[in-house]
Amino acid sequence: MTETGSPLKIYTLDGLSPEVVAVTFAKTSRVPDSFEEIARELSESESSRFHEKWVIGYGHSSVAEHAVLSIAIENVSILGAKLVEESRLSSFTEKSTRYQVMSPDNYYTPPVFASGAVGEVYRKSVAALYATYEELMPEARAYCDEAYGGPEWRERGCTPKGKACDSIRGLLPAAAKTNMGWTVNARSLGHGIVRMASSPLDEMRSLAAELRRVGEMRIPTLLKHTDSSSYQEGWEGRMAAALTSRSSAAGMDCTPVKGAPGPQALGGTRLVDYDEDGEASVLAALYFRAGGRSYDDVQAIVEGMSDGERKSMLEGALEGMTEHEAPVREFENTSYTFEITCDFGAYRDIQRHRMTTQTQQLLTCDLGYAITDDARTAGLGGRVDEALGKVRESWRILSDIDPAHAQYVVPLAYNKRFLMRMNFREAFHFVRLRSKVHGHESYRRVAWAVKREIERVHPLLGELIPVDVEGVPAAEVVGVRER
Repeated sequence: MTETGSPLKIYTLDGLSPEVVAVTFAKTSRVPDSFEEIARELSESESSRFHEKWVIGYGHSSVAEHAVLSIAIENVSILGAKLVEESRLSSFTEKSTRYQVMSPDNYYTPPVFASGAVGEVYRKSVAALYATYEELMPEARAYCDEAYGGPEWRERGCTPKGKACDSIRGLLPAAAKTNMGWTVNARSLGHGIVRMASSPLDEMRSLAAELRRVGEMRIPTLLKHTDSSSYQEGWEGRMAAALTSRSSAAGMDCTPVKGAPGPQALGGTRLVDYDEDGEASVLAALYFRAGGRSYDDVQAIVEGMSDGERKSMLEGALEGMTEHEAPVREFENTSYTFEITCDFGAYRDIQRHRMTTQTQQLLTCDLGYAITDDARTAGLGGRVDEALGKVRESWRILSDIDPAHAQYVVPLAYNKRFLMRMNFREAFHFVRLRSKVHGHESYRRVAWAVKREIERVHPLLGELIPVDVEGVPAAEVVGVRER
């Protein structure tokens, strides 16, 4: 075979600072030299001047995406870690509450609750949760050794220790400290630092300052404009005031709905918005890619198809796909918005699906809590229920003083309400991953509900989503069809 032109060459740029790497890649648009040659001619000071001119001066921020840092963050609260992980264009790995028993001495205390009577309320509440967690762990482990110790469970990726930790992790407060690894480019890091610096939480503002200090050692130029934002500071308060004013003018009561204390799951998972013509939109996109026709032409073709023809086309578009692959991107052409109420522990896992758009509310004790089936079967439900019920009283005292910082005392078992908007391709991945038998029961329920709701409004698309319903009573997954 005759080769024309220069040969393919692929290599990594090792031993260079992130700022030099960013400039090396940026210059290829205007310099004909190889990347190695460009890099050899660059110094730290030259790279800094380049970023001053082009990234800072002219706003060519995409250049900063080539400067990548891997940041180790230790002893941040679970609540704080979730706020860090709102950065979409990043990669995270966090200490697991499934594989590690958490230390009762390692938790965050916000300055507002550090002393005086409220400090006593805060410390006693956290200590009581950890005391119950430590007391019940041996019993949970003994039960799970018996229930999940067989080889059939190991083959499914389940371990007795993991199941035991999962069964009572809901007792851990959001203040529990965790470790996380964060790989992020300079552009996204800068956005994240600004968001954290503008937070009402003291921990996040301190974290922003430390991230800026550490980041500037490697990318000093690219983190220049990362102070707090007057736009982001107090945004929630301004919007809440506007909502209250508008509701009052309309004669509406906008007081947040508060649930009764106790185990419950208010709201569950509800589909609140979707594209009515979503199936047709996906089919049109598939035909548009494959057929070489205008969009008007392919829309007309789709409109004339029977349900059987549509079903055959959609199934054909997935033919040959393995479980390690995702559907082609044309399946992103329809979206769904879900209102989800689930325990905060489950939310920690769901939030990792950062391709979704998530809209949060404050973590509170007003929406009830979840007690796992394993905890109940092991005879631990009563003591878990008692511990969770007591902390609500403390949270109410702290919330009256500072609702944002009162979040830290809320245990993982308490429910959090949020919106999650996702396209069909992401829903396919979410359900396939989060419904697996080795997963936590709480987010498995959310995955089943997502599939069930999509099947309800888009039956042809919903049927395509693979789901795992192994190991649960049929009543749990009524209406969910396996594939």
